[in-house]
Amino acid sequence: MQLDPRTPVLVGLAQWVDRTSAPGEGLSPQEMMAGVARAAIADAGGDAAAITAAIDAIVVVRLFQDSGFGAPFGRQNNLPHGIARRIGAAPRRTVYGPVGGNTPQMLATRFMAEIAHGNHEVVLLAGCEPIRTQSRAQKAGITLDWAEESPTDAETLGKEMRFVSPHEFAHGIALPVNVYPLFENALLAHYGRDPVAHRRAIGALMARFTEVAARNPYAQIPVARSAEELITPTDDNRYIGYPYTKYLNSNMFVDQAAALLLMSSAAADRLGVPVDRRVFLHGAADTVEKILVSERLDYWSSPAIREGAAHALAVAGTDMAAIAHMDLYSCFPSAVEIAADMLGLAHDDPRGLTLTGGLPYFGGPGNNYSMHAIAEVATRCRAAPGAKGFLFANGGYLTKHAFGVWSTEPRPFPEADPAAPQAALDALPSPPFTEAPEGPARIETMTVIHDRGAPAFAIVVGRLDADGTRFLAQIREGCAALIDAPAVGRPIHVTHGSPVNLARLA
Repeated sequence: MQLDPRTPVLVGLAQWVDRTSAPGEGLSPQEMMAGVARAAIADAGGDAAAITAAIDAIVVVRLFQDSGFGAPFGRQNNLPHGIARRIGAAPRRTVYGPVGGNTPQMLATRFMAEIAHGNHEVVLLAGCEPIRTQSRAQKAGITLDWAEESPTDAETLGKEMRFVSPHEFAHGIALPVNVYPLFENALLAHYGRDPVAHRRAIGALMARFTEVAARNPYAQIPVARSAEELITPTDDNRYIGYPYTKYLNSNMFVDQAAALLLMSSAAADRLGVPVDRRVFLHGAADTVEKILVSERLDYWSSPAIREGAAHALAVAGTDMAAIAHMDLYSCFPSAVEIAADMLGLAHDDPRGLTLTGGLPYFGGPGNNYSMHAIAEVATRCRAAPGAKGFLFANGGYLTKHAFGVWSTEPRPFPEADPAAPQAALDALPSPPFTEAPEGPARIETMTVIHDRGAPAFAIVVGRLDADGTRFLAQIREGCAALIDAPAVGRPIHVTHGSPVNLARLA
């Protein structure tokens, strides 16, 4: 096939993990990303010095410290420039991505398009999280000097999205550990399962993920665990938000980094990159769900995943049956289940639903997890030329999604608009909602939030009996009665409060 010389290819990849450094001895974010940048350049197999000199853009995935979580050891105004200085590159453009676990695939799609349009020739993508080192240093009372001032600020992309309304925040819809269990309990009812049987099912699902993590040299916690071990509450595995114990929650206490090197086919030829290092993007899409959790059509499906994945696969001229390798975003079990359902996949698909081992076990390096997933997809595609890999990346509360279909098979860059499905998704109506509910109602979904393993309060999404209007409330007395008992559809009585609506079991 005669390809346009500007056809973009992924030519280099690298991953890194630190499990052993003592408090105060871990690398800074800049050092972590510079290390994987050098490794990705070497992985491309061409002239490393010439490749480094040819990099004309460095793009970094936003760190947790700049995503609202604080930077106790100082900020950096231009992380891409810090990488460039360390590896000896001189890019004309330095870019810092937005918040969201979808961003690694979104950025790969975007900058491959920029290469295809002739705006760049060689682009380095990098991301990391040093939260393990950061938290261990803080506990030990050690101050790390990570602050770094560059001559210019990095360019930022897009306008940050507000995921939560003040009303939602008041009711506890803020941290992902409080929100994803709402999806899980809705799934329990949707599948028609007994609560205990459902917990066993999600344990079996995630036990398969631990087995993959145990074999992955880049996993933060390479330990295989049984389903029973994952779901059984203990002192070391306490409930966080029912039905999730600690072992079913994404693990952000990691030191992990990854990098990808993208370039035009012409640049790859000129810089001596072997053909067997090249991986093509066959299809892609970016979609957004109803932004607020309280606006969702329901809590057991995702129209944006269904339509986005279908679009990416159609552009690639393929379907899920032809995919050999896949990684579904796995911050919590409900994300995996909903994505699999929207893709028409069995939860025990013999191909496996993860290549890394998943965010709770491989590790959840902030916004950058899916860069590791892309590296895993590309590695397997290289090992089996012509095979296709699929990636689903997610940000927010199943809010922002990115999809990629990858293969070593040469193919023109997919020029179809990767966000084409969005207009139809935006037109979907949300259920009626009130901030001031009163009277008899039923639970649509819920979770019991725990404090040090003890039930503290329940977050309830409910529907008024009178007209089906949706509302938010908390149950503070007797919330333990919702644990391992059928809850969805259960009658309650809600009283309007300011700022929190309160409900009691009827």
